[in-house]
Amino acid sequence: MARALPWFVPVVGLVVACGDDASSSGGGGPGGGSVSSSATASGSSSLQSSGAGGDDPGPQPCTLAEAEDLTDQTAITVTSEGIKYEPRCARVAAGTAVTFVSNFQMHPLRGGEIVDGQGVVDPASPITPQSSGTEATFVLEDAGEVPYFCAFHASIGMFGTIWVE
Repeated sequence: MARALPWFVPVVGLVVACGDDASSSGGGGPGGGSVSSSATASGSSSLQSSGAGGDDPGPQPCTLAEAEDLTDQTAITVTSEGIKYEPRCARVAAGTAVTFVSNFQMHPLRGGEIVDGQGVVDPASPITPQSSGTEATFVLEDAGEVPYFCAFHASIGMFGTIWVE
């Protein structure tokens, strides 16, 4: 006797991505990989990654040597493009107004550093938490390093640093 399959037997394919896939290298995050998930009629599921894997250390923090020199400007804008900030690493003069332009509901901005691949908020950071809206401006008065990150995507490279001189 033949047995009919229920009408709800799913066969699903899903490609996971965030933001504008035109700005990521390959549409699936850092390293150009992609992640897909599928479910079959038997109810089993699988998760596959075609990312760099192996010994790839993943996204690295900014260094002062790679920071874009913007010390001649009194105001700069940092935008989020997909899952990265532009510029990600910058040098500015003390007193510079730094405006972040992003969808803070999708990319909550936090001042703080990356520790073991996770964002750690610095309560003393001049960059205060932003979880709604699309624009926030901070005047960076004190010399030093001011790291920042997206609360949702820090582990996959959405972070940066501003050096104030």
